[in-house]
Amino acid sequence: EKDPNIGSNNWAVSGNKTVSGMPILANDPHLTLSLPSIWYQVQLVAPGVNVYGSTMPGTPNVITGFNKNIAWGVTNVGSDVLDWYQVKFKDASKLEYWHDGQWKKTKLRIESFKIKGKKDFVDTVFFTHHGPVVYLSHEKPLKSNIPVGHALRWIAHEKSQELTTFYRLNRAKNYSDYAEALRYFSAPAQNFVFASNEGDIALWVNGKFPLKSNLQGKYLLDGTDAAADWKGFIPQAHNPHVKNPPRGFVSSANQFSTDTSYPYYMGWQYAPSERGRRINERLTAMKKITIDSLRGLQNDNLNIRARHLLPLLLRSVKSTEPALGILKSWNLQNAPESIGATIFETWVLNLQSFLWDDEFAADEKIPMNRPAIDRTIHLIEHEAQARWWDNVKTKGQRETMDQIIESSFKATLDTLKKHHGALGPEWAWYKHKQTGVRHLIPGMDALSRLNIPIGGGGSIVNAATTKTGPSWRFIVELSKTGNPKAFGIYPGGQSGNPGSSHYDDLIDTWAKGELKPLLYLDNPNQSTTRIRKKITLAN
Repeated sequence: EKDPNIGSNNWAVSGNKTVSGMPILANDPHLTLSLPSIWYQVQLVAPGVNVYGSTMPGTPNVITGFNKNIAWGVTNVGSDVLDWYQVKFKDASKLEYWHDGQWKKTKLRIESFKIKGKKDFVDTVFFTHHGPVVYLSHEKPLKSNIPVGHALRWIAHEKSQELTTFYRLNRAKNYSDYAEALRYFSAPAQNFVFASNEGDIALWVNGKFPLKSNLQGKYLLDGTDAAADWKGFIPQAHNPHVKNPPRGFVSSANQFSTDTSYPYYMGWQYAPSERGRRINERLTAMKKITIDSLRGLQNDNLNIRARHLLPLLLRSVKSTEPALGILKSWNLQNAPESIGATIFETWVLNLQSFLWDDEFAADEKIPMNRPAIDRTIHLIEHEAQARWWDNVKTKGQRETMDQIIESSFKATLDTLKKHHGALGPEWAWYKHKQTGVRHLIPGMDALSRLNIPIGGGGSIVNAATTKTGPSWRFIVELSKTGNPKAFGIYPGGQSGNPGSSHYDDLIDTWAKGELKPLLYLDNPNQSTTRIRKKITLAN
C-alpha cells in the first residue's frame, strides 16, 4: 500500500518562458522528515567532474543536482513492479513446487543469525523462479497485508547499476549523455527531469518495468500458471519520455505517467492528481519565469481539491455553526494560520471514514484499502443514490448522501473542539497539522524540531504533512557562458551532531519557503563571499 501523502515534484521550463532565455529546473523530493537529514549538500570535484547537489550518506555521487552544463532531478514513478505468487509445494519438505504442468526444484538458502547468549538461529529461505517465499503458511507476517505461502517477484531483486546512472549524470554535458546514463537505471523507477545549457528540457519515466497484461498483479497470482509469469521487460527506449514539448515545460508529481494511448501496462495505483494538476496549471500560465517565481510555485498552498469538492459538500450542510461561515469565506489556501484548511482537511478524512469504513474496515484476516478520494467525489457528483452511502452497520435505517456529509461535518467540529478547544486561533492549520522534523530515534523530542509553522499538505504542491514533506528543494538556471545560478534548502543541517549550530540551522529558512545560494565553485581559491553577493543581488 502506497502512502498518498509521500510524493515529489519536479519540472523544467524552456528558455522561451524565462526572463533569461535559458532553461530553469526545479525539484523537491518529498520524504519522511528526519534529523539528521536523509540528504546533505555536497560539491564533488575530481578529474573530469565538478558537480553540486544533494546526496545520501555512503553514496559516491550526487543524486539530484547540476554541473556547469546540465541539471536533473527525480520523483518516484510508483509503477507496479511487485507481485505475489501462491506456491504449491509437493510435500512438507518443500523441495519441489508445481509450475507449468511439472514439479520443479526449489532453491534453498540457509541463513544463520547470531543471538547474544543463545544458540544461533538458523532459517531456511525457499526460492521458486519467481523469488523468495517470504512467509511459509504456518508463519505470522509482521504486517497483515503480506500473504503467507507466496513467492515475491520484485524488481529490486534484479541485478542493476543505479550508481552508473548517477556517475554518468554527474559528468553529463548534454541530452545525449543524460539519455545514455538512464539506460543503466532499474529501481526504484524515477521520473528524471532534465535541462541543459544547450536549451533542451526533457523528462523520462525511467526504470525497469515488467511486461505484464492489463491489471496483472493487482490481486494475488497463481504461482502454478505459467501465463501469470512476467514476460520480460518494457524496452527502455519505449519508456515514456518527452523532449522539448511545444508547451515549454515538463513536469511530474507521481501522477499517472501516460495517457490511454500508451501500449504497455505500468500500474493502476498512483499518487492523487492534485499536485500534478496544480503545477501544470501554474506553469501553463506563467511567463517571464525567474528562479524566484518557481520558488513561489514550490511553496504553492492552493488546495485545488477544496476548489472542486468544497462547493459540493456545502450543498448538503444546513448547520448554523460559525465554522461553516469560515469555510464559505476561506480563500482555499492551506496557509499556516488558516482555520478553513484545518476544518476542510479534517472533514475530508471523516467523510472518507463515514462513507467507506462500514464496508472496507480492515481486520487481521482481510486487509482492505478504502476507495480513493476521487471515487468519493465521483459519488457526490454522479451517484447520490449509490448504495455505498448507507451505513450497513445501522439496522432498520438507510442513510442518504446528505446525512453522511452532514454527520461527518458535525463529527469534524466535535473532533476539533475536543483537541483544540473552542473555535479560535488554536485551530490554525500548522498547529493542527503539527509538522515536525523528528530525530531518527523515536521519542527523542529533545533532539527534534516540532510544531513547525509551515502550511501545505499531502495534496498540496507544498507537501508538508505531519511527518513528511519537501526533503530538499532546489532550483537551477543554466547559463551558456558562466556558471549556473542555483538555490536550495533542506529541513536539517550539514551536521548530525546535536551540539553543533549546523544541526538544524536550515529548518527555519525552509519553513519560510526561502532558499539559500548554492555556491558552485570553479576552483578552491574562489571567494565565496563575492559569489554569494552576486547571486543574491541578481535575484
